[in-house]
Amino acid sequence: MKPVMTILLVSILLFLVTLPAGAEETLPGPVTPAETQAVTEAVTLPGYIGGDVGYFSINSVPSGADVIFDGKYLGETPIVAEVYTTASPSHTISVSRQGYKTWIQTYSRNPAAGQTIEVTANLEPVVQTGSIQVTSSPAGAIARLDGGETLVTPGTFRYVPPGYHTVELALYGYFPYSTSVNVAAGGTSSVSASLSPMQTTGSLRVTSSPSGAEIYVDEIYRGYTPLTIGSLSTGRHAVRLHLSGYQDYTRTVEIESGSQSSFSVTLTPVYQPTTGDIVVTSVPDGAAIYLDGNYRGTTNERNPFDITGVAPGTHTVTLLKNRYKDYSADVTVLAGKTVTVSAVLTPGSVTPSTGDVSVESSPSGAEVYLDNAYEGFAPLTIHNVPAGSHVVMLRMSGYQDFQYTVQVSGGQTASVIGGLTPVPTTVPTKSPLSPAMAVLGVLAGLALLYVGRE
Repeated sequence: MKPVMTILLVSILLFLVTLPAGAEETLPGPVTPAETQAVTEAVTLPGYIGGDVGYFSINSVPSGADVIFDGKYLGETPIVAEVYTTASPSHTISVSRQGYKTWIQTYSRNPAAGQTIEVTANLEPVVQTGSIQVTSSPAGAIARLDGGETLVTPGTFRYVPPGYHTVELALYGYFPYSTSVNVAAGGTSSVSASLSPMQTTGSLRVTSSPSGAEIYVDEIYRGYTPLTIGSLSTGRHAVRLHLSGYQDYTRTVEIESGSQSSFSVTLTPVYQPTTGDIVVTSVPDGAAIYLDGNYRGTTNERNPFDITGVAPGTHTVTLLKNRYKDYSADVTVLAGKTVTVSAVLTPGSVTPSTGDVSVESSPSGAEVYLDNAYEGFAPLTIHNVPAGSHVVMLRMSGYQDFQYTVQVSGGQTASVIGGLTPVPTTVPTKSPLSPAMAVLGVLAGLALLYVGRE
C-alpha cells in the first residue's frame, strides 16, 4: 500500500469515529428556502444514549405558534420532537402565540420506537367574542354562519369573532335568505328572517244552505260546508258542492296571494231524482272511502260523508285506514233513496311502508346524503324513507367521508350518529444523511477499493 493512500484512509476513518452522534455538516454555498424549511423537521431531546427514538408531531390551529417541550424551546409549529424511548415518560408541551391563550398539555408516556404521537393545540383567541341570535318565520330553518357552522332556528351562534359575518337561512318550500351582520366583542347581534314561500297561496271560505254539502276543489274532496280551505295556489279554481237531494252547484273562484275569497250558496232541491245517495260513517273516523274502487273522500266524526248521484243498483263501499283492517260492504241503491253504511273498523297489524332516519354528525354541520341524494346539514331527520336498506353518507371539508348502511323499518325511526375523522397528516420520517457524511462515505469506499487493488 502506498503511504499517501494509507494516510488518507486512516484520516477518513479517524474523522468518522470522532464525528459526534447526531451532528450534521453543511456544505459551503448559499442556503435555499427549501433547505431552510427542512431544518424544522425534527428536534432530538436528551435521554439515555443508545435508546431507540420516537416522535411527537406538534401542530397548532392556527400554525406558527412557539413550542416549549419540557422547558426547552423547540421552534414554531408545525414541528417534530424526537425523544428517546428510555427518557422520562412524562412530558409537558406548551404552545403559545400572540393574541391567543397559552395551550399546555402533559403526556405521561413516551412513544414506542418509530411511533409518532400526534399533538394538535387548538388555540383560543384572547380577543373577546360575541354572539348572533337567529330567528325565522316560520321556525325550523337551517342557518349557516360564514358557510360553516349550522343550527336550526331559533338558535344562537356563540364565540363569534368581532366584525362582519354572513348568515344564510334555508327552508324547504321557501326562498333562501342571506344577510350580513356586525358582531361586537361581548355583544349579541340579532337576525330575524321572514322567509318568503316559493309558491304564494290564499284561502277560500264556503258556506251553504242547507249545510253539510261536500266541497270539491278542482275535483279534489276538501270537506263539508261550512269550511275554510287554506293553502290554495293563486289563480282560478273550479269548486263543486254536492249534497243528497239537491242539485250540484259549480262555480269558478279567483284566489289571490295572502287573502281569503268566500261565497255562500242556497242549494236547489231535486224533485224527480234519478239517482240515489250513500251516507258513510266509521269508528274511528278518518278512513278513506272508495265506491266501486274509486276514491270519494274521508269519513268525518261530525258529518256523515254523503256520496250523491249514485246510479241505482248494487255497489261496493270500501273503507281503508292505516293500522286497521280493510272494511268492505255491498249496498243496493234506489233512485231518490239514501243508503247508510256505518262501519266499525277492526284494529290490524299492517306495518307502515315508510319510516324516518335521524342523522347527527360530530362535529355538527356535515352534509347529509341518502342513497347519494343530498338532504341537508346534520342534525336533521329524513321523513318517509321507504322500508329497507339505505346508505347514509356524511361529508365535511377537512374530514374523511363517513358512510353507513342503515336498515329502515316501517313506522320506526332509525338513528345514524357519525363521528367524522380528520384527514390524516403525513407521518414524519428521519432526516437522511447530511451532504458531508455522504461525501465522506464515497471517499472511504474509493480508498478501500484502491487498497484492495494494491
